[in-house]
Amino acid sequence: MTPWRPSWKDSLLRAVQQTSDSVTFARAWMQWEPHEGQRRWLLAPRRSTAVLVTGRRWGKDETETVRTLHEAVFQPRSRHLFASVTLDQARIPFDLCVEHIYRQPLLEALLDGKPRESPFPLIKFKHGALITARSTAREGVYIRGHKFHRAVVTEADYVSEQTINEAIRFTLADYGGQLVLQTTPRNRSGLVYREFWRGLAGDPAVYAQTGPTWENPHVNHEYLRSLRDSMTASAWQREVEGVYADDDTAVFRWADIQAAYAEADWSWPEPPPEEPAKRRGKRYVQGVDLAKSQDWTVHAVLDATSRPYRLVFFERYQRRPWPTVAARIREIHQQYSCHQTLIDATGVGDAVLDEVRDVAQGYVFTQRSKLDLLTNLQVGLEKREVRFPFVRELVDELQGYAWEDKNLVTDCVMGLALSVWAAGPRWAVQYAPSIW
Repeated sequence: MTPWRPSWKDSLLRAVQQTSDSVTFARAWMQWEPHEGQRRWLLAPRRSTAVLVTGRRWGKDETETVRTLHEAVFQPRSRHLFASVTLDQARIPFDLCVEHIYRQPLLEALLDGKPRESPFPLIKFKHGALITARSTAREGVYIRGHKFHRAVVTEADYVSEQTINEAIRFTLADYGGQLVLQTTPRNRSGLVYREFWRGLAGDPAVYAQTGPTWENPHVNHEYLRSLRDSMTASAWQREVEGVYADDDTAVFRWADIQAAYAEADWSWPEPPPEEPAKRRGKRYVQGVDLAKSQDWTVHAVLDATSRPYRLVFFERYQRRPWPTVAARIREIHQQYSCHQTLIDATGVGDAVLDEVRDVAQGYVFTQRSKLDLLTNLQVGLEKREVRFPFVRELVDELQGYAWEDKNLVTDCVMGLALSVWAAGPRWAVQYAPSIW
């Protein structure tokens, strides 16, 4: 480590430390002005557990960037962790820290070398403080054995209760550190929900705060209102109002969804899709849901050699001409030597099917066939027969899906459901003739 030599900068740091809170630090050092909800969070009393539950785009990651940088700069040798269900998610506040550091010469002068990328993202300061980002995958194996003064779990409702309690909490034991749980609400029976209500009920060990997306003046409120007709009431409550909602209309249980990605032993998009050498002797199937106007085309490839089926390839795109979509279906089918490729052949999908009949079969959606398809996926998830890496769009669509889906975004759900059906309907390996 480069030795720390006192200078005029140290004197300035000490002076700022004596007079600055996180809000003052944000304004003076980062030229960042918090909105009212963020200001309340940054000035809140410090508790051993802090829970922030808000709508999306409220600014949770930006707020934790400010708090973490403030404490790292003014607390020598302090250790700070950003953790989330994927490294990509954990990197969001970490990368914001890096951006702010390079915008402020005084902060940059405190760095002990450039931020590292490998084996894990790491910022080190000359006075011994550090900030790192880690995935909670594999029950927190990348976190266990370390110690921190403060651990921020971003989108904490996606992280299993076991990982938070058995991996992350114990990293705080050496210093009696602070656990911060911030999330858009998902599961009413989970750890974050219980901690949240402990705080609201007045538990002196927990600070809890909530806030709707509307609190952020920098998002387009008119655009937000335009989304309401395309969301279920419970999804609107979670994603925009930032409150936990009853999921009485949910088709897929949250516990089943979380188990599907929590038990996956691979991440997305790293490592990359399975290499050709690993595909020999395996049985792959592809499900494709085709875009309608503004929707998405989704490809889902399962390794259906045995149960549980494993999602090994996932792709999502929109606004591509049908010939391009047909070529992509054929390319993926050949890439994986798929035993079966099953595509949505309803309406305009029939035109795509005409282009790929040599490699694909069509699934026509009727009231009965759609019920069969989704029930097949529902049972597969309940019986833990389907696993997939954490893909935010897929997970959110599964949780928000309702039988009355006319105004919902359902492309990921249907793509996965088609691939699970292609792997073999529960009552037979062959397809039921009545639905073709």
